[in-house]
Order: sequence, then C-alpha cells, then structure tokens
Amino acid sequence: NLMKAQIWTIENCPFCIKAKKLMKLKGIEYEERQGFHPDWRSVPYITINGQAIGGFAELAAWCRKL
Repeated sequence: NLMKAQIWTIENCPFCIKAKKLMKLKGIEYEERQGFHPDWRSVPYITINGQAIGGFAELAAWCRKL
C-alpha cells in the first residue's frame, strides 16, 4: 500500500517541518514543492494519492485514521 504525497512548503515553516516528519514516521513518500498551492492560502498544503488533505492539522487527523 504505497502512498505518494505532495507537500507545498516555504522555507523555515515549522508546520511544514512537522508535516514532513509525520509523513516520514508514517512511511508516506512525498515530493516537496516550494511555494503556495493555488487552492490553499497557507503552507503546508498536502495531497496524498491525489486526494486533497489540507494542512498539518488535517494531515495529523488523517494519519490518526490509518
């Protein structure tokens, strides 16, 4: 069950760093993109297998259901 994620980040963003650590912990491979996603006003913005997840809080909630 390989999960592929994309994460939009900016430099020195604490929630971006936390999100990347959480995905590593959960074994979710990710591709990092610099900057803001056009549909989301803050960073990080995360999609997993093409599904919009949202920011760090939404990622944490999503991971709790795994």
